Amino acid sequence: MRPIRLLAPLALLGLAACGGPLLSAEVVVDRFCLVQHVTGLPPILAAGTATTPPVSAPLQLPPLLRTSGSTAEVELLDGKLTPTTPGVTLDGIDRLDLLLGPGLAPAAHYVRATAGPVTSIPLSGAGVDVGGMIRSGSITMAFTVTASGPPPAVAWEADLELCFRGKTVVSYF
Repeated sequence: MRPIRLLAPLALLGLAACGGPLLSAEVVVDRFCLVQHVTGLPPILAAGTATTPPVSAPLQLPPLLRTSGSTAEVELLDGKLTPTTPGVTLDGIDRLDLLLGPGLAPAAHYVRATAGPVTSIPLSGAGVDVGGMIRSGSITMAFTVTASGPPPAVAWEADLELCFRGKTVVSYF
């Protein structure tokens, strides 16, 4: 009986020496959405392609995904851009790319499928891990817009809803 009592602590010490945690928990959040009001979107003066200047907006991960000592993967699933400035329509926009992070990497995309009024733009996520981009509590974003009709010709504001899937591993020992 005594050799087993001696071997158990030695086995635990051996596992600890391997460099991995002895005990950890994986937390998966299948879908969570954040809505951010974006101000300072400039007018897009003509049909063609234009990229807005980058804007920074506060964006916080849910508490389960920002636990100290954890590593998080956060994938952008989809989103929606809805103008809030009276009189601004998105009818002339044929394509829109959401660019995120310091390097402004493509993270979500929209291609117009039908004619008619557009009150909001649905965005399809590009499967990009944006966890590191939002960990600081804010995110830098810009939009590349391709328009064949009249895009917003005045400075405008919008609500940007982004939906994510998150996974984190929290080590205890």
